[in-house]
Amino acid sequence: MPSDVKREQTAAPAPQDHPQIEPPSFKLLGQLFIIPLIIVCAAVGIMFLIGVFAGSEQTPSLEQALSRLHNPGGGRTADVLVGPGSKQRYIDAKAVADHLMRLGASPDERAKVSDQLIDVLDHSTTDEEGDVRHFLLLALGRAWQLDSPHGREDSPAASEARQRALATLTKYATSNQISNEKAAILALAYWAGRAEVKKTFPMLIAKLRDESQDLDVRLAVATVLGPIASPTDQNVIDALHSAMRDTNAADLELVWASALSLAELGQKDVADTILVLLDRNELSKKQVLDRETDPKNPVYRPLSEQEQQRILINTMIGAAKLDVPSVQEKLKWLKDNDPSPRVREAAREVLDKEKPQINADERR
Repeated sequence: MPSDVKREQTAAPAPQDHPQIEPPSFKLLGQLFIIPLIIVCAAVGIMFLIGVFAGSEQTPSLEQALSRLHNPGGGRTADVLVGPGSKQRYIDAKAVADHLMRLGASPDERAKVSDQLIDVLDHSTTDEEGDVRHFLLLALGRAWQLDSPHGREDSPAASEARQRALATLTKYATSNQISNEKAAILALAYWAGRAEVKKTFPMLIAKLRDESQDLDVRLAVATVLGPIASPTDQNVIDALHSAMRDTNAADLELVWASALSLAELGQKDVADTILVLLDRNELSKKQVLDRETDPKNPVYRPLSEQEQQRILINTMIGAAKLDVPSVQEKLKWLKDNDPSPRVREAAREVLDKEKPQINADERR
């Protein structure tokens, strides 16, 4: 009852033999609340400073990226940590490549961007900035891609700029610096359909035939020759067939890349190899030399699921027009039965005669 409650509230205090509960001390409050709060604030402050020094993660405009790339990089802040300046240059270089993939510029605008890229490559980057140069070289190739908005329009200024761009790509492709060579060679894939690219064939063929060349460089050559050559380029076809006859187990990927380019050039005699590359059961049995995990001690290992998917998709693109019934039937089977939705979708696009939008970096 309410009256009982009031009587309890006015009752005599508890006997003194019960201990009094002391209020929490300042030391305890600090342990429970203040110290954790200081730690959280410090962490937030550090993350804020990193964000300020590293620059925004938002994709910069083409003009912003090119402007910043003309300035020297930020170097390293420690033995293993890339400094904020280097990180921003990486972001800017990638942004330029991404912008140029969608570029709908006029021929003279392309010429201007192309010359700016050459200037940055030659005067504002170093061999130590491998990733930056990688994206800039790919961007230089993309600047002259025919399969893009207004790509087939031309002008005298654009024609001259294109010659300068090709000379620059050739220079880096023969620079004796592996990362430069690989990126410059892969950039030539974007010149498919341009007559000027045939000037690079003697250099590319020589690299493909030279067994003393780095394997990644030869792989890049074998990859690009299919897209940029034509079925009438017998010297290219002979060089690719020679690479396919390589029996060194470490060069298995070179054999595959050569077969894929030959398929793109309509050579029906590579059908057996193409069918292996379209078969998951066969791919699961293959061992490739892992040269990236520990370059000084490479070991053989099975293909990962992601690698198998990439091989299947790239092979479908390359073999799309190969006039061999067994290959075309395999493409149809993959469209309906492969466990990967990505592979099935790529097969549908290939069979619908629509070229899948696959990143050029995957074609390795």
